[in-house]
Amino acid sequence: MGESGGGKAAATTGGMNVRAVVRAADILKTFGQRPLQSLSEVASATGLDKGTTRRLLVTLMNCGFVVQDPVTQRYGLGRAIRALAGSVIDDFDLRSVAVPVLADIAAELHLTTFLSVYRDHSALCLERLHDMKGMEVHWWPVGGTLPINSGGAPKLLLAYQSEEEIEAMLSRPLEAVTPAALTDPAMLREHLEEVRTRGWEFAVDDVTVGLAALAVPVLDDNGQIVCALSMAGLTPQMVGAKEPVYLARMLEAAETVRRSLGLVRETE
Repeated sequence: MGESGGGKAAATTGGMNVRAVVRAADILKTFGQRPLQSLSEVASATGLDKGTTRRLLVTLMNCGFVVQDPVTQRYGLGRAIRALAGSVIDDFDLRSVAVPVLADIAAELHLTTFLSVYRDHSALCLERLHDMKGMEVHWWPVGGTLPINSGGAPKLLLAYQSEEEIEAMLSRPLEAVTPAALTDPAMLREHLEEVRTRGWEFAVDDVTVGLAALAVPVLDDNGQIVCALSMAGLTPQMVGAKEPVYLARMLEAAETVRRSLGLVRETE
């Protein structure tokens, strides 16, 4: 069989991508869902033919990234993966990719923009950017958290968590930062469902009266949230007739970040 296997593993080959490396990476990613797999299962998951899959698996075994059970003949991840995992730099790529995008928006629209993640049951601000010509929103400092039921990004981040995590958070007392904050668990649960369905959150007056925040998710190829991109400013600047004024701009920014992080598979 030739090296022409297509399907799911047919990633971009233009630019700086090397086809064999992309395919090897696709093989490694399949073990995230199934730790032990047969040759047929790996080939099916990647869309490659068995001959190509076997050659790539043997190469990965020789490098220590894959091992094979001699009895069952099933494949799994090798110790080299575990050794490298300890050297991962948290949020390094995320910051380097998202900050320039958010800085451009802040400069263009004279608003404050934020990069945030869901960590330790909280919405954590990784970066805050503003344009010197506009008003800087101070209420969410870098390294700080907000109540999970207030603000655009916190509610968006919570909306994309597992049902177990959402229920655990809703079982806790919900703080009312302003009278506009949702503190009823049933109402907040319903609102989170709406947020996830539409794919963005627009919060008005629930952190500071007179300010609004728009947040959009950056999702991986499994639909899991990686981070939130958000902006905040005076409510009249943000409210549109049918949707938030800068929604299209923020959704475009999220897509740019997704692609730059390699979370979107380009077609060949």
